[in-house]
Amino acid sequence: MKSCTTNGGTRNTQTRGLVVRQLRALYAASIVLYLVSATAVAQLHQPTASNDEAIRPSLLLGGTYSSNFTRTSIDAYSGDILCGVFTSGNGGHFSLRAQYESPFGSAFGLLVGLSFRNLSSRYTTAPFNNERALYPTTGSPVTINRERIYDVSMNAIGPSIGASWHPLSRVSLGASMALYAVPNASYVQSEHLITGGVVYTDNLLSTRPVANGLLPTNHIASALELQAGYDLPVSSRMAARAYAEGVIGLTSLANVAGAPYRAYSVNGGVALVYTFPSENVERPVEPIIIPPPAPEPKATPPVATATPAPRPKPLRLEVRAVGLTDHDEEVSQPVVAIENVLVTDVSPMLGYVFFDDGSSNIPHRYHCYERASSTSSFSTKQFYSLNAEGINHELLNIIGKRLQDHPKATITLTGTRSIHSPLDSATSDTIAFARAQRVAEYLQSVWQIAPQRIRTRSRALPELSSDDNNESGQAENRRVEITSNSREILEPVETRKFEQTATPPRIMFHQDIYTSHGIASNKIIIRQGDRVLQTRDQLSGDTRSEWLWNITDGDALKSSDSVSWTMVVTDSIGETAEVSGIIRIKPQEHTTTTHAIDTSDADKSLERFHLLLFDYSSSSELGQNSESVLNRLAASVTPDAEITITGHTDITGDAAFNEKLSYQRASRAALLLGSKLRAMGRSIPSLQLEARGSKDLLFDNSVAEGRMLSRTVRVSIERNLK
Repeated sequence: MKSCTTNGGTRNTQTRGLVVRQLRALYAASIVLYLVSATAVAQLHQPTASNDEAIRPSLLLGGTYSSNFTRTSIDAYSGDILCGVFTSGNGGHFSLRAQYESPFGSAFGLLVGLSFRNLSSRYTTAPFNNERALYPTTGSPVTINRERIYDVSMNAIGPSIGASWHPLSRVSLGASMALYAVPNASYVQSEHLITGGVVYTDNLLSTRPVANGLLPTNHIASALELQAGYDLPVSSRMAARAYAEGVIGLTSLANVAGAPYRAYSVNGGVALVYTFPSENVERPVEPIIIPPPAPEPKATPPVATATPAPRPKPLRLEVRAVGLTDHDEEVSQPVVAIENVLVTDVSPMLGYVFFDDGSSNIPHRYHCYERASSTSSFSTKQFYSLNAEGINHELLNIIGKRLQDHPKATITLTGTRSIHSPLDSATSDTIAFARAQRVAEYLQSVWQIAPQRIRTRSRALPELSSDDNNESGQAENRRVEITSNSREILEPVETRKFEQTATPPRIMFHQDIYTSHGIASNKIIIRQGDRVLQTRDQLSGDTRSEWLWNITDGDALKSSDSVSWTMVVTDSIGETAEVSGIIRIKPQEHTTTTHAIDTSDADKSLERFHLLLFDYSSSSELGQNSESVLNRLAASVTPDAEITITGHTDITGDAAFNEKLSYQRASRAALLLGSKLRAMGRSIPSLQLEARGSKDLLFDNSVAEGRMLSRTVRVSIERNLK
């Protein structure tokens, strides 16, 4: 491997970059000095402020966007090979500040403040070469360029004291000394491949972590703060102050391997300034001059006049309709494209029946027949309208039907319990065995399965148990686990149906209502031709609101005719305002048909695999049917397919942890799929990885099966058919 031979170049490049940043900082400081001198000269040519113009006590609350410039010397290592030196970094972050100003004199004040500053920064080495990269299509190593990045996350908070000068009524200049408390910082060092199209052999990604940990700080640091601001009055006591600020670190924030870590910042921000009212000043009483009496006018009868009441403002309505993409980006004047998609959903069989605390009765959410004669019409082809959770609520009927179709197959029912659930713990192991027996009785009496084909047993916690110290984990541990000697009994369920997709998929109606009275009704009607697609009538007390229309919800669009909408608002005195508009539909144009007759109405095909299930808080997939799942998935991959792998979690746990866990699950699925394709002698296509965490819950997380099915990776394979 060609090691990092660009150390000298790295230091020289970073030194030149540091000089440039220092010149920029000096340039900013010169501008501040120019403003100070210019305002001082202007003050000399203006009369001294009177007592009415003198500054008054004020409170400032604001935020700034900081451009941090930091300096240190940190070696970047990969094993024991020197890969460059981090010498200068930068980063942009928000900071907060509160200040109280107490005047002394007509133009000067004492400043006392408290600031929170984000002093985070990023260091980057110069590019260097690397031989541990891999082309995913050929599998051969190649020498490429890479770089090291060192991210430091550091915060500081502390008081400051200084002085201010107001050379003009709206201009303020200030200088303060600050003393900051700096807790231990954290750092993350990572390595990135600059050359595109290659990945690391160890994780099949273009980036990999190198090291992370705490960066011990000096805990206390001092700085000089310089400020210049201009006030824009909002009211008699309130103003918005736009200001620039420079922060010069006087002491180092940390020492990294003996090298000082220093920070400088150039900030710009906006703050609200509240000026306290001044004390009343007694003024001299001016003499009252009484004019001589005027001659009395002749008496005239009074004329009664009535003051007309002010007319209320008329009701007015404004509406703006925009499209919303899948990433919530707005599209002005949207033109909606409608496509028919043949959707194949492959849903996993969880193999668990969950029970209530202390109960062996099968919960009502599971569909159970009352008698054997009712099962004659049962078929999984009826499941096209169900998602994976709904299909698992048909679990016992699917098992019964498959046992009938495979007479040599046997199953084992293992009843389990929670050791911390109040009622489960009171019944000990008897409740676990009673649950297994109840499932066996249903299969024997309704589906006519011979008793010798069903084995029942029990245990306390399941072998792969959830956290039994919380309610959700306890609910997941109260179950009957179904296993079989035949793979076909717990095979995934495949359904096919047509769906409509729209681009953009949603329309957002922004409305503003201007009225002097309350709102009595707020209604929107969406039509296509003579058909009403959607009507929403909702009383809203807000004069500003948003209405969201999911285009493929409810009645589907039938043609390429434009969609019309009408918004009607009525106020409390009966006045009505109405606004209408149209949304154009893009006509479908097809010239070639290359598909089977059963897909002749489809524009696209979409296969969705809700298959790879994962254990509680884990990125290791559950073993059941994983091999058959991967074989089914790999067989569906073709060169023309667009493949998206999306990781999901359930709702339990921290949101940030869930997002990281969902990415690990998606990466694990991509690695397994790549290994399977290589074993089949096929190339690995382009894969798009997404991490949704617990943001987009796939199923109802109030029940145990919904949470377990949400710990998944959803693989979507999309192809154009026309």
